Amino acid sequence: MELFDSHVHYEDAMFDADRYDRLRHLKNTDVKYIMNCCSDESVFDTVTDICSKYDFAYGSIGVHPHWALSASESYLEKIRELAKNEKIVAIGEMGLDYFWDEPKDLQKKVFIRQLELSKELNMPVIIHDRDAHEDCFEILRKYKPQGVVHRYGGPTEYIKEAFEWGMYVSFNNDLTYPAWNKAHIDVLNVTPWDRLLIETDCPYCPPFERSEDRCEAYDVANVVKEIAKLRGVSEEFVAKVSMENAKKAYGIRD
Repeated sequence: MELFDSHVHYEDAMFDADRYDRLRHLKNTDVKYIMNCCSDESVFDTVTDICSKYDFAYGSIGVHPHWALSASESYLEKIRELAKNEKIVAIGEMGLDYFWDEPKDLQKKVFIRQLELSKELNMPVIIHDRDAHEDCFEILRKYKPQGVVHRYGGPTEYIKEAFEWGMYVSFNNDLTYPAWNKAHIDVLNVTPWDRLLIETDCPYCPPFERSEDRCEAYDVANVVKEIAKLRGVSEEFVAKVSMENAKKAYGIRD
């Protein structure tokens, strides 16, 4: 099988000691492509460096809501400039996260400005929505962006609305965690095959049976296995459709 992990974080500090060794190792796995997403300005250069070093790596540039307080006055100009790189194919991840204590008004401001920039640049977005479903989708439906709602576990009516304006949703090993997988399984069950992506969000969220380990992109194979079991199809089918969908979502052509 050939796999596209549509959401990784090899720029994360958890990979500082062995980042490039682990990326090189991916060539020995079934992972053919990765989308290295971005958290904040401090890792903009690392994301672009990863994309420049590996032909299988694409990236996004943006400010995650958890880092809204640290966004500089020039963050939008930095994103605009880096988005000229042909390997940077999305803006994000961006959105709202009410699990932590960052000011909600500031999160919304940073979110909206990045959505406006994505419209200006005609680029897809990667959306982060944690415990903020109503506010997040109130904003999204005003802009109706193209792109991906990643690791979504909110009300199914919201994601079905996003499908109508062309967005995708990505699933990871949340599906394997008994304590919180029901919401993700509910979303999986209403997701058309042509809207489905797979991801790890590594180094976070390894498979349940390895919950204390650092996750890596090759663990996306376990996501394929779980989706195939839950939806009653072959792993090869899940791998194929998620590969096709990820390429369409990010405008990637071989």
